[in-house]
This record gives sequence, C-alpha cells and structure tokens, in this order.
Amino acid sequence: MKIVVFGCQQIAVDFIKYLLQCPDVEICLIVTYELPLDVTYGYESVLENFANCGLDVRHPSSISTALIHEIKALNPDIIFSLYYRKIFPAKLLSVPRLGCVNVHPSLLPDYRGPTPTAWSILNNEADVGVTIHVMDEGIDTGDILVQQKVAVDENETGYELYTRTMKLGAALLIENFYNIVDQKIQPYKQAKGGSYFGKIEARYVIDWKQRAIQIKNLVRVHAPPYNSAECILLNRHVFVHAVEILVDFDYVVQKPGRIIRVLDGDQLIVSCADSCLLLTDYDVFPALNAVERTIYLKEGNYLC
Repeated sequence: MKIVVFGCQQIAVDFIKYLLQCPDVEICLIVTYELPLDVTYGYESVLENFANCGLDVRHPSSISTALIHEIKALNPDIIFSLYYRKIFPAKLLSVPRLGCVNVHPSLLPDYRGPTPTAWSILNNEADVGVTIHVMDEGIDTGDILVQQKVAVDENETGYELYTRTMKLGAALLIENFYNIVDQKIQPYKQAKGGSYFGKIEARYVIDWKQRAIQIKNLVRVHAPPYNSAECILLNRHVFVHAVEILVDFDYVVQKPGRIIRVLDGDQLIVSCADSCLLLTDYDVFPALNAVERTIYLKEGNYLC
C-alpha cells in the first residue's frame, strides 16, 4: 500500500508514526506546511519528527503542478490530508486510485471551514466531533466515512478543544485505517444544508456590552497559549485569560465594564450586558506596583 501524507501538527505526527509500524505500508512522500506560530503554540512539528529519518519530507509554499506530477509518478494508492493548510487542486484529487481522505474536526456537514472547534465554542455548542471523509472539489463537502461525537466542557479553552479533537482524529483514523484502505466502509453523502465558518480574528477586544456567555466564550477561544482577550483599565492593558459567569443576586448588573467588587487575590467582578463576570485570571501590562494596585483595582473604575 503506497501512501502520501499531507499533514501538520500532532495528528500528522501520530498517524505517520502509526504507518511506520505497518509492514505492508510504504510512505512515498510527506508534505507539510508549518508556520512560525506553531512553535509558540507548542504544536508538534512534522519536519522535526521525520525529516532526518529516511523519509521524503517536503515543505512547499503551495501545491504546484510540478509537485502533482511528482506524486502522480509515485502512483500512490491513497492520499491522506491531516490538518494540511492548503486546498487540494482537482488534478491532485484524481491521482490516487482510492482517492484522497481528510480528517475534519466537526460533525459534517456542520462547521465546514478552517476553525470549527473555535466556532463551536463561540456558538456555545454542547458537542463537537470528528469526521473522516472522502475529499472532493468542495471545502469539507465529500462523502463521509466515519464520525464520532464528543462533549465540550463548559470551561474548555479553544486550545484545549483543538488539541483534544486533533488527538481524537488521529485515534479515529488509526482505528479505521485498514477498513478505509480495504474499502470495507461504505461512504455516504452528507446531509443537505450544513454550515461554513471562516477564520476568526486573532485579536479580541472585549466588548462589555455583550452578554456574559458571549464574552466568556470569546475569552475561552483566545485563552493562552493564543492571544488572550484584551481590554483597557485607565491607561493599562488588561489581558483576560479566564472568567466565570456569576449568577449571584448580591451583584446587581450596572453599566457595562464597571468594576463592581474586588475580591481577595485581586479577582475583579465586572458588569456586562445581562449579568456579571468574575475575572479569575488576568494580567495587567505594564504591571502594577503596590501603590498603583490601590488606584487601578478598585470599585467604580471601568474596563473598556
């Protein structure tokens, strides 16, 4: 079985390691596309794991015609796409006899597009999932092979959900690998309708006029190691890493952004559109000295 892998990050690393243990599999080529921020976020590197172990590993800026011709000459049986960041041209899709297979972190046809786990949190979904599907010329529109649903924890961050579904995707693909290549799984059409969501903004400035659940979910999506949600307190930047929604009638909703109470440990209770939020983890930049803390972190001040 001759295989080409287009992949990035942990899911590709895990799957390639699995393939290397399969005696009847030949990895003809690995194509990856890594970004500088991958190091910042602690994502596994396909290049670092496999570039020096006798495999042909490429890092092209695009899927060129020349690369497609090379792959065609390799005559692969199947191509797998694992969190690869480029769209496959039609000429590449037609190369392998068993087609191209993709792993997508949503329950297709819902949440097609590049950042489905983040949008699932923003839309306050209780469940997400992983879909393994045959690739066609659309974006995440091909026939489905396997799906698995998982629950979303109400405090799970965007990074945590992203990495968890990535690991689930690798495990699901490994579990079903031989059934896929032996064509023992019958693909089925996606349901009509569905949804598509594009990229999210890398930076989020908190709008305290939003509802508490909207702010909480946006904070979750942007939580470290990503760029935390931001706001301004007087003349300082505040980077908010985690919040809790308060359903305590002791704290009456006031003007959005107003600091209602400062608890021990400098946790701030802030009013928003429909309730109050407890800022459980945040940083102020530049950092406050002891005197400044009494000026900045007090009731009546506003975050904006």
